[in-house]
Parts: sequence; C-alpha cells; structure tokens
Amino acid sequence: MSASPRWHARIDVTDASGRGGSGFLIDAHHVLTCAHVVGDAKNAAVSFLLADKRGLPGEVVFRGPWVRGVADEGDIAVIRLTDPVDLEPARLAPWNGVQIYAGQRLSALGFPDSYRDTGQIAHFTAVGARLANGTCQTDAIGPRGPRLDRGYSGSAAYLQGTDEVVGMMTAADRDPEMRTGMLLPLDEIGRHWPPLLDRICLGPFGAKAYRELHAILHGLELAETHRLLLEVLRQRGPLFPQPPAVLSNVLAAVEWLAVGTTFPREEVVDLVITLLRRIGQESPQRAALLHEWVGQHGWGAGAAPIPAAAPGPAPRPGWVVVRIAPTAGVRRSYHVTIWTATDPDGGMDERILEQTVTEDEVKDTVERSLPAAYQAIPHATYDSITVEFVLPLGHLAWPVDDWRALDDLEHVPLGWSRPVVVRALDWFDHPHPRKIQDRAERLRADTRRLDAMLEWLDCAEPERKLGSFQAWLRMSERRGVLGLAGSWATPERISSAVASGLPVLLWPRAACHDHSTGHGGCAGVRFRTAMAARLGDIRSDELPLRIRDLRVEAGAVDDEHDHCGREVTLLWDDPRRRPVQLSFAK
Repeated sequence: MSASPRWHARIDVTDASGRGGSGFLIDAHHVLTCAHVVGDAKNAAVSFLLADKRGLPGEVVFRGPWVRGVADEGDIAVIRLTDPVDLEPARLAPWNGVQIYAGQRLSALGFPDSYRDTGQIAHFTAVGARLANGTCQTDAIGPRGPRLDRGYSGSAAYLQGTDEVVGMMTAADRDPEMRTGMLLPLDEIGRHWPPLLDRICLGPFGAKAYRELHAILHGLELAETHRLLLEVLRQRGPLFPQPPAVLSNVLAAVEWLAVGTTFPREEVVDLVITLLRRIGQESPQRAALLHEWVGQHGWGAGAAPIPAAAPGPAPRPGWVVVRIAPTAGVRRSYHVTIWTATDPDGGMDERILEQTVTEDEVKDTVERSLPAAYQAIPHATYDSITVEFVLPLGHLAWPVDDWRALDDLEHVPLGWSRPVVVRALDWFDHPHPRKIQDRAERLRADTRRLDAMLEWLDCAEPERKLGSFQAWLRMSERRGVLGLAGSWATPERISSAVASGLPVLLWPRAACHDHSTGHGGCAGVRFRTAMAARLGDIRSDELPLRIRDLRVEAGAVDDEHDHCGREVTLLWDDPRRRPVQLSFAK
C-alpha cells in the first residue's frame, strides 16, 4: 500500500443513496470517476487515503451520456474539488495506451466493502479489442488474489512499474469464477470529455505538442504503418524492441515509439521526427502540418524536413454557455448554470457554476463567474471563446453584451471583449429539438457568403399579420439566417421567428420611431442597409466575431447612435451544445 501512488481516491456520495466507489486525481482540482458511482448527486466527498486527506468536498461538474439500462457508453463523471489539493496527479498514458501496453501487467486500487478504509489492489491484463460500449475486457492474473469487484468502479487501470494510467475500471463480472472486468480506455474517456487531452504528455513532448499532433494524425490509417515503424527502428541498428503486432492507426504507432522504448530522450525525439517525416511522404495532405509541428516541437533534432510547409493550425475555439432560467414557483428568481465546451461537435465539458439567485443578482453573478470559465479552457486564445447566453423567449433582448468583462482591466462591455450571442431556453431544454438541429446542420453545410443567405424584413416591407408571418417562416425555401429591423423587430415577431427553428436571427434593440415618416430616413432601413453591407463578405460561421467587431466600432465613434453595431442582438443557436439529458436509475 505504501508504494502505491497517492492520487488514488475513494468517492463517497453525500446524498441518501449511499453510493460510492473509486476515482483518481487528474489535476489539482479534478477527479475522474464513473457516472454510475455518483448517480445524479450534485456533490461528493473525495478521500485520498494514502495522503491522509479525507472527506474533501467536491461538485460533480460533468457526466457522460451513460444511463443505467438505457445508454451503456460514456460511464464517466468529473468531480471538481472545492479547494485544490497539493498532490501529484496521475500520469496519463497516451490516447492508445491499452493497445501500446496490451498484455502487460496492470493494477487497480479499489475500495470494496471489506476494504473501504484501506483499499485493495487487483492485478490483471487488458485485451486491446473493443467491446460494443467502447470498453476493453480485462482478465485477472492467475486464479488467486483479489478480483475486481464492487468498489473498483472509477479506479485507474495503471501500468505496473511506471504507474501510467491507461484507462478507468467501469464494471466487473459478478461471477467470482470469471475474474474479468471492463476497462474504459483514455481515448473513449476523452471522446466524451475532450479536456482530458490537455492533461496528457507524450514521452519527451509536452501536452500542447501532443494535442496538436493528435489533431493532425487523428483518423489517419496507412496500410504500411507497421513497415514504416520498423524501417525507422532499423536505422538505429540491428537490435531494437519489437512494436506491438496490432496498432490500429498511425497515431498509435507514433505514441508507441515515443513511450514504448528505453532509448535516451534525445534519441526518442529524433526517431519520432523521422517517423513523422515518413508519414508525411505517405500522406501528402498532412505533410505541411507535420512540417510545421516538427519546426515547433522537434528541438532542432536534425531530421530531414518534411516538404511543403504551410501555416500552422489556428487556435482551437471554445465556448462558455450561460443558462439563465426562471425558478419554478419563485417570483423574480433565476437558476444560473455556466458550462464550458471545447468540442465543436457538441456536448459540455465542465459545469463552472450552478446557483439560484434573485433577478437583481443575475448580472453580477454571471460577470464574476465568467473569468473562471475562461481559465478552464486553456487552449483557446482571448477572443476565440464565444459566450452563449441561454435565455427565456421574453428575455432574449436582455443587453447581455453590455454586461462587464471583469477579466479586462478596464471592465469594458462583454460584447467588446468576446463574441456574445443569445440562444432560446425553450430549444435548449427541448427533449427533441429535431427541427432546429436540421436547420442548423443545413446552415453549417452551406459555404456561400452571407449576402446569399441572409434575408431581411424592415420598415420598407409591408407588415403581415402574425399568422401570415408564422406561415412565411415555415416555407420550405426559407434560409437559416434572418434579420429583423424597424417595426418587424418586436418581441412578438422575434418569438415567432425563434419558435420556427431559425438558428440565426439578428435585430437591433433600439426602437424605430420614424418609420411612418418615410422609408428613406427610417432608422430601421438605415440599420438594415448598413448591416447588410458589413456582413455580406463573410460566411455564416464568422458572424459572431463580425458582430463583436461592429460593437467595438460603435463604441469608438462619437455618435454611436448612428452605427449599426449599437445595441444589436445576435441569436446564434447551435443545438449541438446542450447538456446530456440524464435520468439515472436509483
């Protein structure tokens, strides 16, 4: 026990269910465990018994899509400790660690009922092949000794000798004669919780270098991968370690070369760069990115350059999603939840805040909490984080872009510092948002400039009855981007446009009072004309950043009332970013 790493954790759920299990520390603030260990509890107590730290309070900030008896994949949960803990976190193996170390002896420290106060270590090996839910099967070493059992769920499966973690235990066979279990590999965990990749180094290369290399090689398969790996190893001499017989992709081969040998550090760097050069020759479409990566992270090791250099990849985007919902049965009270998101294809990463406040406290609560959310997205640049406010229909015109950016030294408006958009609470919470999902997907696939996609209704357009407008919105040829101005930008029509499933809607919050005096000088028409001229040359996905720029421009001119960026609201609803709908069985 004394030689085991101190990052092993026992998890105790603080509600009446009495659930519990294991987990492991992945940084000073976060502990990884299974979704079924915490159930639907909001809080948990974490104990690091080997470090004599017990009952540390924590909040469950992420759950994967696992639901007992309904969804069998993504049995993952992340607990954020109330206070950081001064312990060295677990060292995570590369993404394909189960393949790289297939057949090698693994261990897990769990807390079954008879060992809740001490823990117990089980030993096993893992089979690299995947089961239907993304897990790998484990087999106990020998017929005797501790077997995986209740209380091991959430424990780290780590390599003996190096203590590298290759995955997390999620289940065990209830038949004591079988002595098998299920291990969720790191790549499956990271698929559901992408921030995990930011915590993994690759041998001599740091986390940033590994994350960039992962993005370049992700999904690449070459028929000659094994041959290329052997060719690189033979350049060192006739004696070299044999790579695993089965490496399912190119990234796994590079990972094994970086961590699977005992060569000196500088020699490992040289071998990896040489292999990347050969991969670039076999996959010309990735050669430029590999060349850039070698230039940034190769430390001038002397390997021949990969041809066709090109600019490196742009910073990865990030999102902060702020849900503000009225509290049921309590007047002028709101439930505020803030998440981070880093995967463009959907899902939330971490819940930063969940709090019920009065209406007067909403603005201050959100402003104070946003800087912590930005810090939880370390890979994004200052202005590559978009803030999405999820609001009730009647509150979509709240001037959230005018709230303060407290991470700015001068506390300028939030809409100057980052792209700020709104989303509809009704669609965000809808159990089956198929209509808006389909329209948003069609919009993402449309690569035309915005001037070919954006439709406008302003004071120059004769007003329709509300029923006629609702029918117009649902006509099959309607595009996914609509601008409303003047007499059309009323709460009633905005609500109808949102209810129709439009993913993008733009309107000024300032009322047009002069539309009855002639359209030439009407504020609504002037807004539409100026805005259309500033938006026509971009694609739809560039709209949030362009609106941010226009808000800054409006603040810079002496008479901001005449600028189209003044008091403008952009509804930008990407339904891929929604929390997983959970209904945990008791």
